[in-house]
Amino acid sequence: MKQQYQKGFSLIELVIVIVILGLLAATAIPRFLNVTDDAEDASVDGVAGGLSTAVSFVRSQWEVDGRRNDTVLLDGTTVSLDTRFGYPTGATNTDATSMTQDSCQEVFDLVLQNPPRSVLPGVDARKARYVVSLADGAGGSSNTIDGVQVGGLDVCLYYLASSLKLDAQTGFPTETLNDLNNLAGKGVTYNPGSGQVASFIE
Repeated sequence: MKQQYQKGFSLIELVIVIVILGLLAATAIPRFLNVTDDAEDASVDGVAGGLSTAVSFVRSQWEVDGRRNDTVLLDGTTVSLDTRFGYPTGATNTDATSMTQDSCQEVFDLVLQNPPRSVLPGVDARKARYVVSLADGAGGSSNTIDGVQVGGLDVCLYYLASSLKLDAQTGFPTETLNDLNNLAGKGVTYNPGSGQVASFIE
């Protein structure tokens, strides 16, 4: 009768396999960790692109309508604007130097066809995609259609909620969100006097 031997891996072979798996994991894990950051960056850039296009549509409709009206009809929605510049300023506000957090949120909700859910800083942001704030008078100056320079323009700030530090109890953002020179997290800025839309990434 023949004697049967059990065959298996030696200790050296197992150690080599474990070392190889460790090396693969060490190179692959950082790539997977960056996927979230890349997705957030892409989301912000997508919203910035959509907002920029929508702002251009409002301005184009305003041009077609004769350049002096303070509202335009965009896909059945009435959007207010500052007649000096022609860019959206909300549902009822018509002054790019008198924006509020509410009017910034209205711009976001009115001009985007399918806007992400947004909230103001004093509201629980854990289930929202964006937190809307305002940098009062921080947008510099821009020339009106008549060539008059107007200063003190406001800037709307749209922060990606997942990039902010939120209070564990209230869900409110803990950072200062109205300082254009010290932006927190990731998001989009909009200047209703110049029509400029830009994304920012921490």
